[in-house]
Amino acid sequence: MFNSLIKKKIDKNLLEYKKIVVWGFGGLGELALSKWLPADKIEYIVDTNKKNLDKKFKKINCFTPKKILQKKPDLIIVCSNAYLEIFKYIKEKNIKCKYYYIYELFLIDHNSCNELTNLYIDLVATKNCSLLKLLLIKPQVLVNITYRLSKYLRKYKLLIIFYWLIAFLHYLFCMILSIQLPLNVKAGPGLIFAHPGTIVFTRNAKLGSFVTIYHCCTIGTTLNGGNPVIKDFVTIYTGSQILGSTVLDSHSRVGAMSLLLDFKGKKNSTIAGIPAKTINQF
Repeated sequence: MFNSLIKKKIDKNLLEYKKIVVWGFGGLGELALSKWLPADKIEYIVDTNKKNLDKKFKKINCFTPKKILQKKPDLIIVCSNAYLEIFKYIKEKNIKCKYYYIYELFLIDHNSCNELTNLYIDLVATKNCSLLKLLLIKPQVLVNITYRLSKYLRKYKLLIIFYWLIAFLHYLFCMILSIQLPLNVKAGPGLIFAHPGTIVFTRNAKLGSFVTIYHCCTIGTTLNGGNPVIKDFVTIYTGSQILGSTVLDSHSRVGAMSLLLDFKGKKNSTIAGIPAKTINQF
């Protein structure tokens, strides 16, 4: 059901484009092509992995990125975790067309108050497979499931008994998986815990969409009362501490073992160090 809803929304948002290129033919690219993107508008696929160049999707061929310089599209949809590097390539080659990371299409006109849709996006972003397999290989999604369901149920007075049950399970799973995620935390869709283990949030933290957090991280307050704000498409790697009034702008990466205290980040940047500083901008 949610796949069809996302596909309809993406189809609507892509109406103005006639020639679309998909960059990336790995797992995410195959998922996007089969589930979400309009195949009749896809001109061709590009990928830097030579193993993918021999593959086809519904008679749509895969080429190297040089193809874009020869036959320019109206829109490039990037289906790769290396999307910032790909965006940089597009800019450097002066390719004049619109481009999006595939998950950015999910957020156009998205109602972030719909926690059930948010939950589906969490699960797809974590790993696209059956729910049973996902629970076996990524048990930390139990925290996502109970977090989203609790926030959904507490809106309805008639469901208050179910809310308390799911909320109890939420804190139980938080304890077992060592992920302290208070229900007061505000988080957009696509919240990913890469691994379970020692992840702590202050109750007043604000997270945007498609935030990925690795193990042994703290998103915490300080004695001054500041609370972190993390915007869209941010990845925080192992052992990092995001403290106080830190603001991480969209499309940022925080290197492992970094300390950010009242830090003001920039868009499209890599941040690392103790104390942290911006070491690269895309």
